[in-house]
Amino acid sequence: MIQDLIVRIATRDDAPAIAQFNVLFAKETINKNIPLALTTEGVHQVFTKFHNGFYLIASLHNTIVGMTMITREWSDWNNGAFYCIQSIFVIDHTNEKEIHDALLSKARNLAKEHYDVCGIRLYVHKDDKETQQKYEELGLEKTPYRLFEEMF
Repeated sequence: MIQDLIVRIATRDDAPAIAQFNVLFAKETINKNIPLALTTEGVHQVFTKFHNGFYLIASLHNTIVGMTMITREWSDWNNGAFYCIQSIFVIDHTNEKEIHDALLSKARNLAKEHYDVCGIRLYVHKDDKETQQKYEELGLEKTPYRLFEEMF
């Protein structure tokens, strides 16, 4: 375990750093340029409306080195909600596995603390084979479901 690694629920004070992380994350993982202004407003909406989700932050020596956003998805079949982890992004590549695992562990522990959460789900881009392999190594299983969407 990395000494001095702190994983916590993000606060509004973290919003500018989260927005910057989103820009970096999109560029690094799927080579997509997203405007900082757009993601800044999107992050603001997460903090404004709790049902939109929350963020977990990993920091070393007061510097954010990793994060994830978690949303809730209700399942009537399970009479419970899934914590949907919207991808884990780590910028400290030297300690990437440990930081990634610490964020996932925190998400799991928070989910298990809530009686109405029945499991966790992870979202990963179809072309991000490296991350998919990491999730499988952590004991997570691919599901037979695929995601379809229509953007407005």
